[in-house]
Amino acid sequence: MLTTINPLLPQYEEYADAYMDTFPDRTVEVRGVSAEGAEYIQMLSTGRLSGEIPDVFFTGTAWINELSNEGITLDLSEGLSDGKLGETDADDFLSQFVDQYRPTDSPQEIHGLPVSADSVALFYNADLFEQAGVEELPQPDWTWDDMYRIAEEIQDATGGSVLGLAAPMSDGSPTGTYGPVVEAFGGYLYDPETNTTGIGQPEALEAWELLLSAYGTTSGDYAATPKDPVYDFQTGNIAMAIGSRATIPATQESLEGVEWDVQVVPTINGNSTTNGGSYGMSMAADSENLEAAWAFLEWFYDPEAGMEVAQQVGGAIPATEEGIDSGSWREVEPPPANIEIFAQTARDAVLLQPMPGSGAATLAEATKYAAQQVLLEGRSIEDAFGEAEQTVNEALAAEAD
Repeated sequence: MLTTINPLLPQYEEYADAYMDTFPDRTVEVRGVSAEGAEYIQMLSTGRLSGEIPDVFFTGTAWINELSNEGITLDLSEGLSDGKLGETDADDFLSQFVDQYRPTDSPQEIHGLPVSADSVALFYNADLFEQAGVEELPQPDWTWDDMYRIAEEIQDATGGSVLGLAAPMSDGSPTGTYGPVVEAFGGYLYDPETNTTGIGQPEALEAWELLLSAYGTTSGDYAATPKDPVYDFQTGNIAMAIGSRATIPATQESLEGVEWDVQVVPTINGNSTTNGGSYGMSMAADSENLEAAWAFLEWFYDPEAGMEVAQQVGGAIPATEEGIDSGSWREVEPPPANIEIFAQTARDAVLLQPMPGSGAATLAEATKYAAQQVLLEGRSIEDAFGEAEQTVNEALAAEAD
């Protein structure tokens, strides 16, 4: 049995169909579930106790610690070493992506494998640059100062009718976007050794100052919902935005006839600020069909078999050196013309340390509230994010008890 969340069900069904076309004597049952997060883990835990756990299933990096601690997922490291994936082994994957599937308490183990090396880029609307009379387009050596400088120039030149940049921090909650910025300044979102966050520390405060300075100058005013048009590059009214490769199909549709492209995300102090992540596939430790499960994964991670299907129907960028360098994902019809930069952004991606339990959700809510306190009520960055740090650390300590 192969299980995934409902939004990915059509893709998983195509994976199963392709597998069964290749091996007509094998059968894969695919199920979609609506549960996410804690409910999804509970579903797997209940299935394990009842003997109905799926053999192979969708997993997120944030869940690996809990799934492994509860004995739900199988450690794949021995099977990988024994050649269960054919010619593919753990060393073929980009280390920062496969390392996300290593439990904090057992880093030598691997409890899932990434399906796609997802990363972000700087999207830009060249037509809006021309409208503003700005000739300097994003370059691969840009820093955040360059990005802000040009964004403000565009916004000023158009009297605010065009937004220079979608506010990178959005409504204040997207940890994946602000996390690499905090780390670029030398800070951290989560330290597993101390089980604490450092969002109120001096290095992080530098990041918040930079991120919050975008509102009303290089970007629109603050909006409390992340789907507000002020954050949406696809409206055609924003000159630049940091966005995921997964949004390319929707952007192509929304901006049909518009000249737009992508560039690598600017750096801070020479450090990458490119966010990355993945979802993966795990195997059940108690599966009664381990050999069949391994056979499916061997086919799926074969660059000429399942990974080719994943690129065609799921828009995946294989998280392997070979997949990044020569995968068919590069063959997207422009725009964007500069699609190959996603090879660099995948390699440069900053993947954040997973937080235990509901820590990530608590962190997102705390930083959103802190941003609102600063932007809407005039509170100091130091006080607002110092309180946010205390809130998150208290929650982390309570979960650890």
